[in-house]
Amino acid sequence: MRLILGGYANGRTAYAMQKYQLTAQDCFDASQQPLIDWQGQRLILHVESLAARWLTEEKDPGEEIQPWLEKWKNAVVISQEVGCGLVPVEPEQRRFREAVGRLNCLLAESAETVERVCCGLGMRLK
Repeated sequence: MRLILGGYANGRTAYAMQKYQLTAQDCFDASQQPLIDWQGQRLILHVESLAARWLTEEKDPGEEIQPWLEKWKNAVVISQEVGCGLVPVEPEQRRFREAVGRLNCLLAESAETVERVCCGLGMRLK
């Protein structure tokens, strides 16, 4: 797995598509489709949205991601970094922020490479 992290609107998707020579047909948008609809696409977008979905369903994102770590071993996975900036006032927003951070840690641990994209530029972390 190749993990790409970064803040909102920092060019993660364009960076991944160019670097790994992917097309729109290679993309699976986890924020728009249920995971059961994944059919082996090589680029998984908006993985952070899964944390929100699982929290709403009162499921543990750390447990729910486990089977996908193996399934996505040949994929490029993109997740938003939400831990920088102001701490949210609302408890549910803080819970989401923590869940995404922990989810990203699990993804990074399983990933062969981890990159952070800022202003469209990739920085290798792992």
